[in-house]
Amino acid sequence: MINVKGSMKRFWWGPSRVTPMYNSFYGFKERPFQLVPNPAYLYLSRSHEEAMAHLVYAISQGDGFVEITGEVGTGKTTLCRAVLENLDQNTEAAYIFNPKLDSLQLLKAINDEFGVSSSGNTVKELIDTLNAFLMKKKMEGKKAVLIIDEAQNLSKDVLEQLRLLSNLETTTSKLIQIILVGQPELGEMLDSHELRQLGQRITLSCYLTPLSYRETREYIHHRIQVASQKPEVHFTRSALRAIYKYSGGIPRLINIACDRALLTAYGLNRKKISGPIARASIRELSARGDVRRLTLQRKRRMSLSMGVVLGVFVAALYLASLFLIIHRSVDLKINSLIESKEIDRPKVTQKVDSARKPQNDGGAFAMTQETTEGLSTEDRGGPEPTGRREFSPVAVADLGEVLGKINRRSSRALSMKAAIDLWSANPQNSLLLHDMEDDQAFFKVAARQNGLSIHRVEGDLDALLQLNLPAVLEFYLQGGGTPRYLTLARVYEEDLVLLGSTMEEGIQIDRDQLTAYWSGAAYVVWKDFLHLPGTLAPRYSSDAVLTLKMFMHDLGYREIDISPTYDEKTAQAVKQIQRRHGIPVDGVVGPVTKIALYNEKSTWNIPRLVD
Repeated sequence: MINVKGSMKRFWWGPSRVTPMYNSFYGFKERPFQLVPNPAYLYLSRSHEEAMAHLVYAISQGDGFVEITGEVGTGKTTLCRAVLENLDQNTEAAYIFNPKLDSLQLLKAINDEFGVSSSGNTVKELIDTLNAFLMKKKMEGKKAVLIIDEAQNLSKDVLEQLRLLSNLETTTSKLIQIILVGQPELGEMLDSHELRQLGQRITLSCYLTPLSYRETREYIHHRIQVASQKPEVHFTRSALRAIYKYSGGIPRLINIACDRALLTAYGLNRKKISGPIARASIRELSARGDVRRLTLQRKRRMSLSMGVVLGVFVAALYLASLFLIIHRSVDLKINSLIESKEIDRPKVTQKVDSARKPQNDGGAFAMTQETTEGLSTEDRGGPEPTGRREFSPVAVADLGEVLGKINRRSSRALSMKAAIDLWSANPQNSLLLHDMEDDQAFFKVAARQNGLSIHRVEGDLDALLQLNLPAVLEFYLQGGGTPRYLTLARVYEEDLVLLGSTMEEGIQIDRDQLTAYWSGAAYVVWKDFLHLPGTLAPRYSSDAVLTLKMFMHDLGYREIDISPTYDEKTAQAVKQIQRRHGIPVDGVVGPVTKIALYNEKSTWNIPRLVD
């Protein structure tokens, strides 16, 4: 067993003298896992690459709002700084990092960032000054971009002010491009009824997901390579697995674990980071967190009299114990929902060979951590799509009664499993997924772990029929409350088939019932067969464009030249497909257009709402 405390004796004199020798020992020019958003260390995972493409394209177009969200520590700020560093001379940028400001303070900060006067004391004065600046830049042929980081801290009043700010425009174009970056709470705010006008202006949206095991391995290697072209350190496979298990693929936690492991190994005079070293470092990090929490609790208690402390402590201990018992029982209930007798698994009659049926029916995609740990989406492979399914749903007269028998967490697990089953995937999921509070993040991560993707749609049934794929629908009871979820699996002339309820065969409802309870939000489950990264736009050049062209050539667009450049012929062909499917015609290949492209391939067996 590695003695972490013993390894620390080597540098008792303090970190200021440790760092130079630490770097020299490993051959680093600087510490590779510092907790600073240095763009030089940016690693583009699949979701980061997609977000970068969204930002670059949005800035080039200069129209509408862009929303980039992700959990704490997923690299949002680093991505922002990388974008800012790569802007050309024809783009003026303002970057607001701490937006806990009111409308007047935010406008002053924006003007300061653009280098114009912020002396005005009213909103009108500040906007007039900003408008004059933006008009001048427009006449000079320049663009203006405003990036607001940690935007989940903005109040709804300030977000509304930003919407009004986007009204600064000429007769032909907007004067400013606004990019909102924040935690998942930002998406919830933008989806709220109060901010529906702003939400409708979000033209591009992207969610940064945690790294897969493969991406975690590449991320660590990338940072070490940036810190030194000839690194003298090696992380073993068992160390990488321990770090991935601890971090869950969150870059910030990966940095913390790797830095601590390097420090421990340095204290032991070793250049190979083994599994025992990594696990010992992680145990030490966890212990430090426990000590810190206990220390804070002691300081708070010392400020009270002993009698009050004892009373509060006893009461708090009782309530905390009661809460933990209830909370754990609820978690256990959720984790076993699909196997429990209270809520049966949805089943559909499949016209497929029995050898292809999923073999794992674990609760809420239950799968042991040993099985999933270290397996990326690419390692597992995506689900093989199947042909048309036959359903035997139960006709339901009152959808509200069905919704009343399920809750948010159970319904999202059941509906997502049903959607994945329609693609004939054996649902895979890490144990931590059940504890995710954000539903959109839950769906995205669950889909990705099964080789699938999620595209959120706001609209009506016609919008879903354009995509013609299974979708998890968000429902609310008439009295409001938390959402419930069911999967739309089939659409007939007047009726619909929904999966994921307490009725294992599925339920059949008419369109009027759907309208009565559906919020209009849906999570379309789709597969990116060609693994096209991010957004592909005209003048873009990459291997992904070459793949796209070859696919379109196979669809019958023979006039397209097979080259890695997104040219005008390709754009026109894409627009033709977009028109045929009734989606926005812009010649840009994003998620919706990818779905339309894949739907063009009639020989692929894709689960559809309508044949």
